Amino acid sequence: MKAVRALTLALALVLSGCLPVAMLRPPEPTRGAGFSLGATLMPNPFGGQQPVLLLPYLAFAQGDGTFEYNLSLQWGLRGGVKVGLVPGVALDAGLTLPPAFGEGADWSQGVPVVLDGGVILGRGGYYLSPRLHLLGVPGREWGLAYQLSAGMYGGEWLGEIGVLGGFGGSGVLLSLSAAWRFETSPEAP
Repeated sequence: MKAVRALTLALALVLSGCLPVAMLRPPEPTRGAGFSLGATLMPNPFGGQQPVLLLPYLAFAQGDGTFEYNLSLQWGLRGGVKVGLVPGVALDAGLTLPPAFGEGADWSQGVPVVLDGGVILGRGGYYLSPRLHLLGVPGREWGLAYQLSAGMYGGEWLGEIGVLGGFGGSGVLLSLSAAWRFETSPEAP
């Protein structure tokens, strides 16, 4: 019975918009400061008159080429870190807080959070990132969701297709995302 409640909680959090939908991060940590501005197209999980949602995406990253702090805003606010291990391989983790307004935003039982972690593998302008999301309200039950993102990137742009779903035979959400990147690199020593 606990597993059913955990899955129900996980799906409720997914549908309330707590999970970050677009990743839009290549494997190399940012050197200097960088901003990304974009959007995601996905089927509307809430039903209603609009069959497709267009979600704006805004991100900031600051790093030294090996370690990066990042902050992104899509459905929720996500703060994270990325560590480059070797060229083309990085670990990425973050914490997302959902919006305190809108459909499904009920914080009366506590603030729902999502902890996510994954690896980013890439070379030659392409990347693949599998990751897990741990969803829940501190002091209450938790659930798991998965995400797989595949993307392409160039100097000033990123494009990505993603799959987001819960364990236990639930459906998946497909997404298509794109963003423009604006970066400033520090002067070489």
